[in-house]
Amino acid sequence: MNANLIVSEKLARQQQKLITLSKYVEKYPQGWKKRLELANLLYEMGNWQQAVTEYYQVIERQPQLINVRLQLGKILQLMGLKKEAREIYEQALLLSENDGTQHHIKGLIALCTGESQEAITAFNLATSLEPKKVVHWLALAQVHQGRESPLGTLSALEQVLTINPDDVMALIYSYDALLEVGDISAARGRLNRLIVIAGDDFRVLQRQIAQCCQMRLVSGEEGKQTKKMITSLLRLTPDGVGAYNSLAYYHILRGDWRQGVEVLAKFTAEHPQHPYGWYFYGRCLSDTGEYQKAALMMEKAYHLYPDDCEIYRGLCEILPFVTSPPTPLHLPLPPPARRGESGTSFIFGEGSKITLASIVEEMLKRFPELWSVWATAGRVLVEHFQEFERGCQVSQQGTELQPQLADAWFRHGRVLAKAGKHQEAVEALLKGWALLPVGGYQLSVPAAVWLGESYKALCDAKTSKKWWEAAGQGCQELRTFNPAAADYWLGLALVGLGDKLGAIQAYQSALTQQLLYPARGEVEKILQRLKGKKGKGSRG
Repeated sequence: MNANLIVSEKLARQQQKLITLSKYVEKYPQGWKKRLELANLLYEMGNWQQAVTEYYQVIERQPQLINVRLQLGKILQLMGLKKEAREIYEQALLLSENDGTQHHIKGLIALCTGESQEAITAFNLATSLEPKKVVHWLALAQVHQGRESPLGTLSALEQVLTINPDDVMALIYSYDALLEVGDISAARGRLNRLIVIAGDDFRVLQRQIAQCCQMRLVSGEEGKQTKKMITSLLRLTPDGVGAYNSLAYYHILRGDWRQGVEVLAKFTAEHPQHPYGWYFYGRCLSDTGEYQKAALMMEKAYHLYPDDCEIYRGLCEILPFVTSPPTPLHLPLPPPARRGESGTSFIFGEGSKITLASIVEEMLKRFPELWSVWATAGRVLVEHFQEFERGCQVSQQGTELQPQLADAWFRHGRVLAKAGKHQEAVEALLKGWALLPVGGYQLSVPAAVWLGESYKALCDAKTSKKWWEAAGQGCQELRTFNPAAADYWLGLALVGLGDKLGAIQAYQSALTQQLLYPARGEVEKILQRLKGKKGKGSRG
């Protein structure tokens, strides 16, 4: 696993300090101040196992140092040693005499035991006692972020930014949360602020590059600037998969799909134990239409690290598109899922026991607090297993977890529509619409298209036309954020309005801007149908 640390000194300087401190500690083994310096340095250099050993030595000599225990607990948590981390936090709790610190530590203990709601309660108590302490608010924001609660995340981070408007971590987290709620304009403002105050921070560069790629700023002078940022990111994080993923999509969006895929193929060859290397490689293959190979790469990620929700989601999105599955798995599937139609339940690697059905059930069991997991599972159950009632019930759970989040209602509405429940779909989509921030075109445009489709299914031509027209208008705004997506949705809206020529032009524009799969495959099929039905005088 990779962990990113922000350090203030160059590696050569760190190495020299390491030699000096190691010699000093060896000469004076009973001292603790230099040993603590050594432990902190080892942590910064990524040698966590040795750092843990040194922190334990410091605690043995100075058991009253609460901050040292908290630092040790943090490292143990990052290493996945939650039981050991909890023991350290419990010791720190006994030593603390400050009420705010006590509640904060209780929150950390709750996280070690997987009780995120208890952690939120504890951190809230800490913030109420010490509202000016940024550390409490940041901890609260991180718990909300882990629970896929962007509104809770934003609420906590606004307090941090009130105390310190230039807090880089708060600005980064709030940028991500604003994207989740669909407030693209506000998110851009946060990113622009970050570029001014921390433009060289690798986390800022990653997000800036992602925005440039989404906007298709990959050619001409703009493309040179994007490539320059990617080069800087590669220099800052030479072993970080995020930089290579950015480079891969830079090539893909320029039209060189093979070169883009090869970037991640090379990374996984050089880092075969890195689960996210295989995850991003699988995503990249899926986006370029190589579903069978993508499934194999995602399976590698799963076996290396079966504790990440994104890997499960990747499997759920890729497996349904695998058209040539190997031998079917002739074993009973976990209840209450049933074997789906051909291509939905299979093993795709020798000796593998992974099926789409088993992944869905396991994902629900492992990540019950995440609304998007329920939405994804509901969609798979409806689309690929035809379990309409259960799929809709599962999807609804997402809205119960995040009732104020527009996207949760939109995703649920789409599942209802796929199940043929168009009246209920309209109601869910309209609930989401009412929760949208001003200018949330990245979410509102698809929702408007879906509303048009559901009203058409309900034989309400007038209202369906209204929503397709609204979608078309929204696409003009969406174009400034994501031109390929704007043309894709515009094509769908124009098909609904009966403008076949306009739809063909929109779809062709989307393809020239490197629209990715699976939307690309859908567009190619629609174009074949539309061109076959062109009327007299139509232009290609």
